Amino acid sequence: MAKFKIQKGLSDAEMMKQWGGNDNFEETMMQAERNAAKPVIHQSPKQTQEAFYREFLTEKVETLIGKMLLDIKMEYFKEGEGAFSIQVKRDGKNIVLETAPKKVK
Repeated sequence: MAKFKIQKGLSDAEMMKQWGGNDNFEETMMQAERNAAKPVIHQSPKQTQEAFYREFLTEKVETLIGKMLLDIKMEYFKEGEGAFSIQVKRDGKNIVLETAPKKVK
């Protein structure tokens, strides 16, 4: 266990010079009472438009789409294509993801 040497003969001011607190007990309690008296206003967090659209994609749906896209990517890779593009289209009440290989110039 480390030993700390305590200096002898220090005045109160010298002993307290490293203590940075200016608040006393009364001030602390009065500030707590002031804070408790303030009405609490709950605000809903601001959502961006993108976050609003992502609410429709559950984790399960995102995982399924990701797995299927990985399978398609592997098929393109086996065919010798490096990358592919994805287009999202709406067909009535269905959403269709179309993939096509990217053309390298």
